[in-house]
Amino acid sequence: MKLYSELAEWWPLMSPHTEYEEEAGLYLEIIRRYHPNVKSAVEFGSGGGSNAYYLKQHFPMTLTDLSPEMLKVSRGLNPDCAHIEGDMRSLDLEKKFDLVFIHDAIMHFTDKGDLLQIMYNAKKHLNDDGILLVVPDQFKETFQTTTNHGGIDQGRRGMRYLEWTYDNDPDDNRTEAEYIYVMRDGQGQVFREFDHDESGLFSMPEWEGLLEQAGFKAMFERIDYKELEGTYFAVVAIPL
Repeated sequence: MKLYSELAEWWPLMSPHTEYEEEAGLYLEIIRRYHPNVKSAVEFGSGGGSNAYYLKQHFPMTLTDLSPEMLKVSRGLNPDCAHIEGDMRSLDLEKKFDLVFIHDAIMHFTDKGDLLQIMYNAKKHLNDDGILLVVPDQFKETFQTTTNHGGIDQGRRGMRYLEWTYDNDPDDNRTEAEYIYVMRDGQGQVFREFDHDESGLFSMPEWEGLLEQAGFKAMFERIDYKELEGTYFAVVAIPL
């Protein structure tokens, strides 16, 4: 997506970190339920670092992402965290953690083989009593067509977006999303961009089966967001 590359500098205006405080708190509750004494954590696909901004207040975090542009955004928000460029399917940090956290970056993978690689790599990076927490946006059981909008101003600069997420083919393992961005730069010039994304869509039994194949026992934890309609679950995976 353009938003993760040439438009990455606009990410804080599209999705400001202040919008993540509630969800980071909900994830922390789940983490503490399964591992009350996390002392080290790594996030695969950390993006702009908004969840890390809140979670790092409770344990040190290492942040990894495939996009150097998004890592630059995150460094501005989280200068106290280590940032490493790498693909979550294959990166090797040569150390282990109490927690591997993967937020919605997992949705960019539409192939089960890729998901399995990620799960194996997460297990390789976990201590024996560590946990993997994955927070997909959707499962086949919970998906619904949605339209979202948002964005903020910072001084003269501003951004607004419209997002439409739909399932073009119910028989495949993916959904589609269309984006319209309207941006105003510091000189007051307004320009527009269009973007497209595809996300993986798998059932909860498929997730459970893949995690078992990778050596995990999976649990599904319901998440109730105040501002989001719909049904959401996090996946907690414990090494077998």
